[in-house]
Amino acid sequence: ISKAQLDALEANCKEFGIELVDMFNENNGIVHMVGPEQGLTQPGKTVVCGDSHTATHGAFGAIAFGIGTSEVEHVLATQTIWQKKPKTMGIEITGKLQKGVYAKDIILAFLKENGVSVGVSSAIEFYGDTVKDMDMEERMTLCNMAIEGGAKVGMVAPDEKTFEYIKNTKYGESENFKSDVEKWKTYFTDDESCFDRIITMDVSN
Repeated sequence: ISKAQLDALEANCKEFGIELVDMFNENNGIVHMVGPEQGLTQPGKTVVCGDSHTATHGAFGAIAFGIGTSEVEHVLATQTIWQKKPKTMGIEITGKLQKGVYAKDIILAFLKENGVSVGVSSAIEFYGDTVKDMDMEERMTLCNMAIEGGAKVGMVAPDEKTFEYIKNTKYGESENFKSDVEKWKTYFTDDESCFDRIITMDVSN
C-alpha cells in the first residue's frame, strides 16, 4: 500500500510539473530542515505542511502552520487555503542566557510557567534582545515548539541574520535577492499595541 502511494505521488508530480524530492534525492530529509537549508523558506511566504511542527518555518518571518491531509490536497490543487484569522500574541524574551542554557530551555520554561494551552487559537511572535542574539537554528527551535503551547503559528521578524542564512542556500541566491531583502526588511510588527496579548520573560536567571 505504501509503495502504491509513493508510485502515485511520483506519477502525479510528473504529470503536473511539481518538483519531487524523493527518498533517492540527495536533498531529501526532514521537511522542516530541508526547506530552510535549501532556501525554500523565505520571509513573507505562507508555508503549510501536513505536520503540526510546520511552525518551525516561522523563524524566517514566514506564516507557517500545519494542515490536514485533505487541506494539503486543496492547497496543491488551488494554491489557496481557508483559515480563520488567529489572535495575536507577543512573547518578549529579554536577558543574557547563562552558560549551558539554550533555546529549547527557554521555550520549555515558558510552557512550564504559562501552560500548554497558553497559545490556543493564536499566532505567536517571539521578539526581544534575547531573540535578536539567537542564530537561525535557535529561532527555529522556539517557533517549532510554539505548537506545544497550543499556538497555530510561531514566528520571528526577519533581520540580517535571516537574510545571510538565505543568501547562502540553493534557492535563496537568486538574481532578485537584493530587491527581495529590501522588501523583507519591511516585514516587522509596527508596535506592541497590535498584539491581543503580550507575555514578557526574563531569561537571565
